[in-house]
Amino acid sequence: MPNGNENPDLRDVWNAVNEMRQSLAELKGMLKVHFSDNNIHHHPPCHPAEEIRRTMLSAAGAALLALLAAIGSIVANVVR
Repeated sequence: MPNGNENPDLRDVWNAVNEMRQSLAELKGMLKVHFSDNNIHHHPPCHPAEEIRRTMLSAAGAALLALLAAIGSIVANVVR
């Protein structure tokens, strides 16, 4: 810890929160750029934003497949 102690004080927590807010704002901006137009790339590197975008789309696809499987199961039980 910056205060030379194992236990963080309020200032350490506040600094960590502010750093995370800045990182989150930067990541939000990168995602916004990538979702608005796939052909736009920016510097600093956009690799993390592209990975998050792929992960979100994969999760949405998996959720859609699970929904279709659930609907199919319900229909199969009703028809039976």
